[in-house]
Amino acid sequence: MTAQLLIQLTGQRQEEVQADMDRVGEICLDHGALDVLVAQDSATRDRLWEARRLIIEALKHESPIHHMEDLSVPRANIPNLLGSIHAMSERLGVRALCFGHAGDGNVHVNLMKDNLSDEEWETKWPTAQRELYALAISLNGAITGEHGIGATRKAFLAETIGQKPVEIMRGIKQVFDPNLILNPGKIFA
Repeated sequence: MTAQLLIQLTGQRQEEVQADMDRVGEICLDHGALDVLVAQDSATRDRLWEARRLIIEALKHESPIHHMEDLSVPRANIPNLLGSIHAMSERLGVRALCFGHAGDGNVHVNLMKDNLSDEEWETKWPTAQRELYALAISLNGAITGEHGIGATRKAFLAETIGQKPVEIMRGIKQVFDPNLILNPGKIFA
């Protein structure tokens, strides 16, 4: 498993930032980093962040059919999450590519169809989705960090937050929308 980590530091004085960069670099190397690249100028920094922004486009090129999940776990649980995703990916035979925002525990898990037959894909990605959600919850996380429950995740809402909060939400919806005209057929029909 290969990973890259982008770390951006800010500070009031250049000496403080330099000392922080040195310390962060040492920590990364002490924890198995193969190399540390420091962007010494804004052009290099911008190129690194542009590469991060282009990940989704690169994934579309890699496998035009893929499914993205948006998990969120406490930062301390990210290593467990990534290791478990890697194991699940190998066990199920579906490639999973991850990127995200380590600072807030958000991990985008991209399940790639690659050369799987349509039949295999239609069986494997929903299985992987259920396992990813169970994994995130087991790590004190959530099945979505940025994109919300929405129509694609609504079947998992009660098992994610519990039946009682769902009943409360339905009650609030009923108070403000007794005729069910707002977002009909979405989360609370």
